[in-house]
Amino acid sequence: MILDRISTNATGVGEFEFSDGTKLAVGPSASLVVDEFVFKNKTSFQKLSLSAAKGTFRWISGRSPSSAYQIRTPYGTMGIRGTAFDVTVRGGRVYVALINGSAKFCAGSSCQTLKRSCDYIVADGRKLSKPEPISSAFTKRAAAAEIFPYLANPNRLSSRFRIGGANCLGRTAAVGNGQVPQPAAADPQPSAAPDPAPGPEPSIGHCGGGNCGKGKGRGGGNGNDDEGKGNDP
Repeated sequence: MILDRISTNATGVGEFEFSDGTKLAVGPSASLVVDEFVFKNKTSFQKLSLSAAKGTFRWISGRSPSSAYQIRTPYGTMGIRGTAFDVTVRGGRVYVALINGSAKFCAGSSCQTLKRSCDYIVADGRKLSKPEPISSAFTKRAAAAEIFPYLANPNRLSSRFRIGGANCLGRTAAVGNGQVPQPAAADPQPSAAPDPAPGPEPSIGHCGGGNCGKGKGRGGGNGNDDEGKGNDP
């Protein structure tokens, strides 16, 4: 069992690749903990568990069995099945958008399963929305981009971390009710902001084998402020 804490400042980003090929991209002002990974062999995990506290993340599953993966948020827990998805924890809610595969999100006794690409859910720890297409809830691309920045601008990521999903926001100017959904009543739409210009590709770290690699942030950000160390179980 090894503990790694990954955090970024307001301009920092990081990209990490675990020994089983799982990829994790971390956006600005993010914080998460790799709270457990147990090796099955050199290229596969028996268990890989993360806790995401805040910020935006992209997850792309690797070679380990789906049952090995688990992601916890302050508002519920995800089970993962051969999946790529984006997660944003902000404003007292968690938003999860599926790119491919499937994922089950449970908040207490309430669970929802994401099965269709570009569907998403939102939870606040008390209530959990049903899956629906991103395009059905946002009329403005800038509003959706605040919640799902990697879907809006894949060039934020290096090429190995880009995996479809760009069309998820393709019709946001034509359909939807213009509000950011939440589990109970609708919130006002976030203030519009233009998509940022593409920047240089972030460096890629490597996790597994006893430590979690560093991801350097743009503008002085640091993708890992507490590098865990330990021996393989």
